[in-house]
Amino acid sequence: GINAEYGEGYNMNFYLNKYFISFLIVVQIGLIVTVFLYSQSTIEHLAIQVKQLSNSVSNIRVRRGNVAGIPKPEPNTTEYQSRFKVREIPDTRDGPCLEMAYDEDLPKASIIIPFHNETAWILSRTINSILNKTPPQYLEEIIIIDDLDPQNLDMIVKIDPKVKVIHNGKREGLIRSKIIGAAEAKGSVLIFLEGHCECNVGWIEPLLQVIKDDPKVIAIPVVDVIVDTDYKYQKPGISRGGFDMDLVFRWIDVTEEDMSHYPKKPIKMPCMSGGLFAIATKTWNIMGKYDEGMEIWGGENIEMSVRAWTCGFKLLLVPCSHVGHVFRVGWFPYSFGDSGHLNTILKNNARLVEVWFDDYKDIFFYNNHATARSIDTGDLNERIELRKRLNCSSFSMVYR
Repeated sequence: GINAEYGEGYNMNFYLNKYFISFLIVVQIGLIVTVFLYSQSTIEHLAIQVKQLSNSVSNIRVRRGNVAGIPKPEPNTTEYQSRFKVREIPDTRDGPCLEMAYDEDLPKASIIIPFHNETAWILSRTINSILNKTPPQYLEEIIIIDDLDPQNLDMIVKIDPKVKVIHNGKREGLIRSKIIGAAEAKGSVLIFLEGHCECNVGWIEPLLQVIKDDPKVIAIPVVDVIVDTDYKYQKPGISRGGFDMDLVFRWIDVTEEDMSHYPKKPIKMPCMSGGLFAIATKTWNIMGKYDEGMEIWGGENIEMSVRAWTCGFKLLLVPCSHVGHVFRVGWFPYSFGDSGHLNTILKNNARLVEVWFDDYKDIFFYNNHATARSIDTGDLNERIELRKRLNCSSFSMVYR
């Protein structure tokens, strides 16, 4: 998903290529058949084993890019690096968006960008696209959070006086880095981006207008695709965000009713992808920011989405706002520390379901991840009290 917030560097922790995966599958199927033949296991037992194998293979495919840790090496050439500078990109808005009018007194925004191991040219292009495509009266500042990035940031800091850098004293990860950046923001609206984005023309006004009209809205731009092999900028098909029965974010189709008003009216989003969204600063604070007990990243997008819809807030996709995002395929740009990627995700998701999923936590999580029952989730009292304070509805009242 787009929660892969950091950049082009990497830490190789684990590698599974397709041949090794195929070998594991063949071996496991062979073992299952052997057990069946020699212990006279029942057909029902074999079916359960095959289903578990299928789930394991599915999880490998879903997470293969995350665990592989294989970067695409950057050629050290002037021609290649020139791609990361400011460039012209296609205006991907639909025709009716060009006719939309917005209030002149829109609120000012602080742009929050955490990064770690992000290629300097790509980060520079992200910042320059904000400066070039955002009317200055709507831009309070750009806050970039250096989460122990090893690079020299002098060239980034000198881009514009509105660019401010926060240096984390230790590795915090995306979740806590966003909280740290937001705490320093002066704008009445917070817009969270990633260090590998490109803002398109007219991107910010639709987001600010939606929030001005209803401060309880979390406004989400259309995420255009930037291919990680040649960095071509592409317009995607329109879709909403959701999550499946394994707590994996998925893009899903929009409804016919949504399309009848498209693109002039926002579209309800069951779940945000996580990386790119705008929210009123007061709303961010009232609804509890992110869960600081979560580590690095993973699950925070679903947690915030469920919290929004059950606690009286809204997630809306804003079709006339477009921001490009580099989608990495087959590699992961940073480490998750000693806990590792999968253990980190399991802990985060365990915190999520224990606080918000009520009687559905087994269906959505523990039935597929039995070992997570023994994970130390840390103290949940603050998040449980937050849910009570916001007078939130049950999970089943919203997601049914």
